[in-house]
Amino acid sequence: MRKFVSLPTKIMGILMAFLLIASASLTYLWVNKNNQDFYVQQQTLREQDKKQFELIRDLLRTRVESWFESFVHFQANYADNIDATAFFFEHEFDYLQLNWQINDLWLFDNTLKLRFTTSTTEKNYILNDIEQVINTQTSVSHIRCVQECQQQISMPILSNSGELVVLSVSSSLMEALAAVNRSTFAKLAVLGPENTSIKAVELQNLVIKPPISFANRKFMQEILTALPKELPLSKMLDSGYRLTLDKNVYLLNLLPIDPHLENSVYLMFIHDISESSLAHNQYQEQVLSISIIVVVLCVFALFLLTWRIRRRLLLIAEQLPLLAQKKYQEFRTHKYVKSWLFSDEIELLQNSASLLSEELESLDQKIEQNTRELENIAMYDRLTGLPNRNMLNHQLKKLLAIMKREASKLTVMFVDFDKFRKINDTHGHDVGDKFLVNAALRIRGCLRDSDMLFRFGADEFVVVFLEKKHNEGAPFLATKLIESFREPIAVDELLFYTSSSIGIASSVDSSILMDDLVRQSDMAMYASKDAGGNKYSTFNDIMQKAVIRKVELENEVREALERGEFSFALQPQVEIATGKLFGFEALIRWNHPERGFVPPDEFIPLIENTENMLKIGYWGLNKAFEILQKLDELGIFDLKIAVNLSASQFLDPDLLPFLREQIKTFNRNPAQIEVELTERTVVADIEQTLDTMQQLKAMGFIFSIDDFGTGYSSLAYLKQMPVDIIKIDRSFVSGMSDNSADMQIVSSTIAMVQKLGMQVVAEGVETCAQMKLLQGLRCEIGQGYFISRPIPEGDLYQLLPEKLQFGVWDKLDKLNHVT
Repeated sequence: MRKFVSLPTKIMGILMAFLLIASASLTYLWVNKNNQDFYVQQQTLREQDKKQFELIRDLLRTRVESWFESFVHFQANYADNIDATAFFFEHEFDYLQLNWQINDLWLFDNTLKLRFTTSTTEKNYILNDIEQVINTQTSVSHIRCVQECQQQISMPILSNSGELVVLSVSSSLMEALAAVNRSTFAKLAVLGPENTSIKAVELQNLVIKPPISFANRKFMQEILTALPKELPLSKMLDSGYRLTLDKNVYLLNLLPIDPHLENSVYLMFIHDISESSLAHNQYQEQVLSISIIVVVLCVFALFLLTWRIRRRLLLIAEQLPLLAQKKYQEFRTHKYVKSWLFSDEIELLQNSASLLSEELESLDQKIEQNTRELENIAMYDRLTGLPNRNMLNHQLKKLLAIMKREASKLTVMFVDFDKFRKINDTHGHDVGDKFLVNAALRIRGCLRDSDMLFRFGADEFVVVFLEKKHNEGAPFLATKLIESFREPIAVDELLFYTSSSIGIASSVDSSILMDDLVRQSDMAMYASKDAGGNKYSTFNDIMQKAVIRKVELENEVREALERGEFSFALQPQVEIATGKLFGFEALIRWNHPERGFVPPDEFIPLIENTENMLKIGYWGLNKAFEILQKLDELGIFDLKIAVNLSASQFLDPDLLPFLREQIKTFNRNPAQIEVELTERTVVADIEQTLDTMQQLKAMGFIFSIDDFGTGYSSLAYLKQMPVDIIKIDRSFVSGMSDNSADMQIVSSTIAMVQKLGMQVVAEGVETCAQMKLLQGLRCEIGQGYFISRPIPEGDLYQLLPEKLQFGVWDKLDKLNHVT
């Protein structure tokens, strides 16, 4: 028979003491949590009081406002002017008093002049409300307590004649207080100082204000009398107060009756919480009883534990840290002590720990392998095998630290291929990926062993290297890279001739941010692209200022749209054979309030791919519809207006709904709106652009291609597009008289376009000789200074009757309009 060895008395005493402390702590926390819940319930009740009062007050306010707003819609004969409105309210006031509890009514015009009132006393605060309504164009509602608390509602009304009328009504709070009483089951009282001249209002200075019944007044007075004199008003406002009176427990909540006004009038809610308070106290007594019973039982249970179980647990606790230290072999060599009676949970824990050691060992091996793979994925480009942007940031941090120690210069070169997108669009992304792999190998071949090459993204590569402060290796390397791409890159059996644009940014300041250095090289690269590509540029302050100028200009364009600074100048287009006016091209003009006329070439390129460009496009389309409507009013019909749209406009999903709404609003034939596109617009996203064009064509709009012949894609895409008009660029028209090549280009273009069933517009017609040549080539439409300079919209409607004779345009414009 095994001998039972009890725990030492000292250890047992420590366990018992710990159990008592733990039990007492849990009991305290339990009781404290119960008190907090009870407090939270009271605060919730307080918030509900506040919300119910605000909700009912707003509902009553909305009800009154809705009735008066319905007056405008259903009593239209009384809304013609303010006198008719005053007459209506004068005869309907008895109805308003009886059915809407309206006490008094005031009617003001927009000059703050009182035009009608039912009150015999003058109240200055009403003028303040009226002035606020006029300034904000919204209704205003306040609760004020003078002799009696009333809700004052002031609202704007727009008469049929467009005259602003302000109506102010006062109504009793009785209905609101009754509704709050029904929804919260609380007794209510309005409290305020007896003397309104008192500046520092205390709780003991507050008295009961009407409206209130006699029975409620007596009860409320008892409550106010029972409140402690030292109870601060701020505490009542912040958390309320729990009051015990005649064995009953009440929760008192005090709320400002109108928080928007600087007054000292409050609404008191009194809830009888006697039952919940009693339940709360009984619950705490039960908690204490249960806690005592649990402590006694737990102390008894300690004596039933054996030292053997504790020893086995301690052995497991000693061995488990070996798993954290990854000493798996040492952990497995340890032998656990098993239970001498039967298999128990501790033995199951021992077996689970053994299995866990095996799983952890296997998992650690997999984690090490996966970590190496993830580091490779996170830091290297999967296509080219080059370090990626994450590795670039990591290496730049290291190089900046080295640069600080060795006082050297850090250079970042940003390399981007010109017209790489054309490869993807023409041959697919698989060919484009192979091109990038070969291009990366060619760049790597131009670098030194110490130079680092990264793939930044898409067709963008970054070269980073350190050199001595006075060395200038970047221009030499950039030239070498540009020269290396003069030879074509072979992909499968295809040869691609490409060029690169390179931006260079260098710094000897180790405190520079790495993002700034990359951003500077990126700006320099875009400067190379803007200069035509196939070159390198070094970052300078001018580039930084250009970026800042772009941001400033975007903001100015946004403000100009809001202030209406944009307008159209309209250049006439005439039929060359007859001189009959065909339509106008709408040319945007910006009249800046400080800098005067801002040419489109200055601001359009800077905002071309921004949200502002979309806004200008929608503005221009709306303006074109308005101009056509005004021409109809002059008796000039069936003209066309050409409006230029950017590439981003055709990718915007709001374009089609916007134009449908314009057609509906103006009841206009869409064929009078000519949508101008450039070749750059078409090739930006050919598939989506063509889809949008097909939908607009189905709606009835017509399309023209501007500056035809100046891009590389015109003939490739012309047969796919639903184009109606081709505009020959002015550069060819101006050279017809002196250059046989230009003459041949114009002649061939006219013949080709007409065979495709399209019309031809010749731009830049500046001389009579050019006009005659175009007439001989049977060009349909002409546009240029010989016919007329662009005419500001403000002058157009006055000038048209002088310029048109039976629809034929005077061929010579002598007014010298500004372009």
